Amino acid sequence: VMTLMPFGIFLDFFVYPKEVKFFFLLRLFCAVLAAVIWGVLQTPISKKIHWVLSLFIAMLPSFFICWMIYATDGLDSPYYAGLNLVLLSVALVMRWTVTLSIAASLSVISMYLAACFFRGQITQEHYGDFVNNLYFLALTAVIVIIGGHLHRVLRLREFTLRYQLDQNRVALEESNRKLIELDRLKSRFFANISHEMRTPLALLLSPLETLLQRYHRHLDDDVREKLTMMQNNGMRLLKLINDLLDLIRLEAGRMDIKNEPLAVADFIKGLASAVRPMAADKQLRLETHVAAELEAISLDRDKIEKIALNLLFN
Repeated sequence: VMTLMPFGIFLDFFVYPKEVKFFFLLRLFCAVLAAVIWGVLQTPISKKIHWVLSLFIAMLPSFFICWMIYATDGLDSPYYAGLNLVLLSVALVMRWTVTLSIAASLSVISMYLAACFFRGQITQEHYGDFVNNLYFLALTAVIVIIGGHLHRVLRLREFTLRYQLDQNRVALEESNRKLIELDRLKSRFFANISHEMRTPLALLLSPLETLLQRYHRHLDDDVREKLTMMQNNGMRLLKLINDLLDLIRLEAGRMDIKNEPLAVADFIKGLASAVRPMAADKQLRLETHVAAELEAISLDRDKIEKIALNLLFN
């Protein structure tokens, strides 16, 4: 309103050149009043009367346009089209409620009727132009009211969807937090169980190894075979427990590597000796071949042992 109303002087220059000065004063006065409303809108008091101020914003240009219609040709004035622009601005810019849109539309039409009435043109000979102009103003008002209502419905629906989306996002974040916590507790539980299982298993394997080494010659074949089978299955269970611990460490995002010098030949022969009884049970012959020039290298003994045992057991 503060900018477009004064710029209308260019239209006045071509349509009503004799009224340019007077119309320019009207337009400036309208812009000043709009600036006053703009200033009031920046104050806390506007929160209580914002709907009244918004109506005044629409009524200002309508009032001055109707004044110019009254001062010129009345029903024949082309300026009534400016009232359509005001109504369209209500629909496109203000985004009012249905009640405010109806109030603004009725006010614009009432001011136009008043301008024509005081001009003395609401007579039978002017009915054609009067009905034509009033029809288009009323039609524009209907479009403004229905369009404003539909827009508010869409805005409410969009707000509802955004609110629901935010609520779902919060719920998902909470669920994700709980899942992370449950996963952490699960990993801690399995780590604790695995450590607890290793202790009694080690207490079982150590006596078995002592029996097989110390009393190997004094045991009959059946007992030695069963003890060897128990040792082999105990070693397999120990390997599975170690694999589970490694998996837990990987899930936690850490896996420590301990490099140390390792004599490859002795290491491989030791692994073969540990699993050779199991191979014999399956009637398989297990042999090792290590190149003579392959000496000690830097490796993580535990992890290389797991890799080799996995290959051998498979």
